[in-house]
Amino acid sequence: MRVLKVGDGTMIQPQPEVATSSESEPVDVAPSHPLVLVRWQDAWFDADQQDAEDWRNDYLVQTVGFVVRQEPDLVSVAQELLPEGDGYRAVTHIPRGMIVSMMPLTNLRRERRAEAGTASAIVEGSHLEQAVGA
Repeated sequence: MRVLKVGDGTMIQPQPEVATSSESEPVDVAPSHPLVLVRWQDAWFDADQQDAEDWRNDYLVQTVGFVVRQEPDLVSVAQELLPEGDGYRAVTHIPRGMIVSMMPLTNLRRERRAEAGTASAIVEGSHLEQAVGA
């Protein structure tokens, strides 16, 4: 893998350590599943609690992932979206009553740099071929 700065006029030739992908371009499924940061109050279990002084006052959890389900009383966030519609992995189901905030994660800074032609990108083998016109 190499980093190519877009818009600087340089051309990077594929190196031996960069494997050329024989597969077609991956389908981007993320637009239908927004990436979010959810801050929520988790429930907890205390096996050794002796008295009220041992109670935990606050247990704020932060979960980052793709929103895969939204119900009136529940939000489900997956860590991984599987290819070919095979579903999700590592899904956290959060009751809405426990959610403190849910913020969409976007990279506005990168989008602005891309518009200006100054964004950098991670480039793999198949992308290198396109970049150098092979």
